Amino acid sequence: MKILINTPQEIGRLVRATRKVEHLRQDDAAGAIGVSNVFLWQMEKGAPGLRLDKLLQVCRALGIQLSAEVSDEAAARYQALMQPGPPRKRKKRETPSATPT
Repeated sequence: MKILINTPQEIGRLVRATRKVEHLRQDDAAGAIGVSNVFLWQMEKGAPGLRLDKLLQVCRALGIQLSAEVSDEAAARYQALMQPGPPRKRKKRETPSATPT
């Protein structure tokens, strides 16, 4: 089932509901996932400003798959960015020349 997420509170509720369906206590889930009890508690409460990498780690561990709906143009640009390209040449920095005084 797709669930639209618009706020930190909504993703927190989804994480909590999923954890409860799995019959996991919060401290047991946190330990198994590799995050602190405090982080999981804050996440489930919908605290703003949590680290995205940790949020994704929790979602993956609980089997929550996140996706994004974007325009076809944005999807095409994303696909192009994901293609490996030739290595970029770095521009040499020019050092300011000393000016006589």
